[in-house]
Amino acid sequence: MDTSVAKKIAPPAPKERRHWLFGHALLLKDDAIGMVKLFIQNHGNIFSLHLPFVKAVIASNPEYARYVLQDNSKNYTKSLAYDMLKPLLGMGLLTSEGDFWKKQRKLAQPAFHKRKLDEWTAMMIERAEHTAEKIEKYADRGEAFDVLPEMTALTLDVISKAIFSTGVEDKAKIVGDQITLLNEYTIEKLHTPVRMPDFVPTPFNLRMKRAVDLLNKIIYEIIDKRKSEGESKDDLLSMLMDVKDEETGETMSKQQLRDELMTIFLAGNETSSNALSWTLYLLSQNPEKEKKMMDEIEEKLVDGFELNYKTVGEFHYVKQVIEESMRVYPPVWTVGRRAIEDDELGGYKIAKQTNVLVPIIYLHHSERFWEEPQKFLPERFAPDKRNGIDRFVYFPFGGGPRVCIGNNFAMLEMEIILITLYRKFTFKVKENFEVEPEPLVTLRPKYGMMMYAVKR
Repeated sequence: MDTSVAKKIAPPAPKERRHWLFGHALLLKDDAIGMVKLFIQNHGNIFSLHLPFVKAVIASNPEYARYVLQDNSKNYTKSLAYDMLKPLLGMGLLTSEGDFWKKQRKLAQPAFHKRKLDEWTAMMIERAEHTAEKIEKYADRGEAFDVLPEMTALTLDVISKAIFSTGVEDKAKIVGDQITLLNEYTIEKLHTPVRMPDFVPTPFNLRMKRAVDLLNKIIYEIIDKRKSEGESKDDLLSMLMDVKDEETGETMSKQQLRDELMTIFLAGNETSSNALSWTLYLLSQNPEKEKKMMDEIEEKLVDGFELNYKTVGEFHYVKQVIEESMRVYPPVWTVGRRAIEDDELGGYKIAKQTNVLVPIIYLHHSERFWEEPQKFLPERFAPDKRNGIDRFVYFPFGGGPRVCIGNNFAMLEMEIILITLYRKFTFKVKENFEVEPEPLVTLRPKYGMMMYAVKR
């Protein structure tokens, strides 16, 4: 690093509305998205935050994002928020670093190859059809229902079958409840100015431990059963159990298996279920776009399309709808990295151990990069326009070498679910229901998403 960096200063911090002791922590706890947008408007694309015991910088320029996440990614590890996830995810792909992460990523990569996606397509269609049957009962009764837990149960079922060759229907509510609790607890812990160590038996820590223990019990029971059966199956668990390190010949330990499975299990469920819930909402608010998507579905299927891995890719507007939905409501609304050594960004010094936070949601909503960003316009992602979008202006799956390993799996799953549901239903928000985003680890509908399913 150029010695001139040492002479530079850190990005200035907003002074307004700052607590004398807790700095900006309480403001971010109350309205993280609103405050970040306000500070960007008032102070530009890079500034520091005053937080207790933590150095943090907001960097909202795509060039800054590219530099931190890709060009100089070797100088950055995962940020404080990922430390909060380690009690849950251990040393899985989302939280591990360095050579260990590289090795684990290499071992897990074949599980998301196109061949595997092709094999899983029929299962995704079958599970989507199963959920459509459940939703049909609500439609028959004219009853409003919360689509978020339904989408959570569906995506949980899909990812569990891909991982374990079996669903978790009997445990779906337990797992879904624990995921919600851990999401809330993680962000609460992140926003708490003074945090007690995990081993201190506070009510907060005890609730978090119980949730982790419940999820561990489910995962370890499945691993133990597979080991006792002594046979390999065509699923992700067997692939991870069978794969061997090229250098040592060693297989993954039980703890490593647990960490990777927990990461894929939760990441493959939480983000997709939220994205689908927001997509149903946005379509309900934009009937012209909804009709255009349904027309595409109808035309393709009438033309004799059999829904499979190859033909899903022909539903271009369905994909555009999902991509635009993730622009408006990105499931991962911010991404962070922590500097290993001193660095420079935007002419300012980034001291080592500084958390650099890239607000994905701001870049997705910025008038600098999008025409009428407040509007839901899937046409932005038409095939002839998609490649012209900067990868660090739109990046719902992250960017750089640590881009989400399951992005193709998630897109395939969501496309199949939308096609399946909209062949049979449209969705309308329940009258007087308040829809509000809640920026936890993921961007969730704060009060769920109460909707009516209307038969076509």
